[in-house]
Amino acid sequence: MSKTTGRTTKKRRQKRADEKTSCKDGAERLHQAADKRVGRISEKLADLLSNKALAGDLASARVLFGLAERKKPIQAPVKKRRGPSLAERWAAEPEWKGSRE
Repeated sequence: MSKTTGRTTKKRRQKRADEKTSCKDGAERLHQAADKRVGRISEKLADLLSNKALAGDLASARVLFGLAERKKPIQAPVKKRRGPSLAERWAAEPEWKGSRE
């Protein structure tokens, strides 16, 4: 047996790679591409918006403050304990029937 793969194997690999990108609709792919680009130039965009806002452009000031207010820190979810609480476990124990010393 030869160690090289046939042409059909390469076509299958290319087809599978294309299927991964086609799973998402166009709007989702556009959103991801825009997110990457904005992430790369976020400092420049923030500087431009702040300079225009300081120059008196009200729309830039609104956008800048809207972006600053929208992002809230993610709070850690409170984990609930499974099973009975300590008070419920104590209540479930049999009552003490010894001397009261």
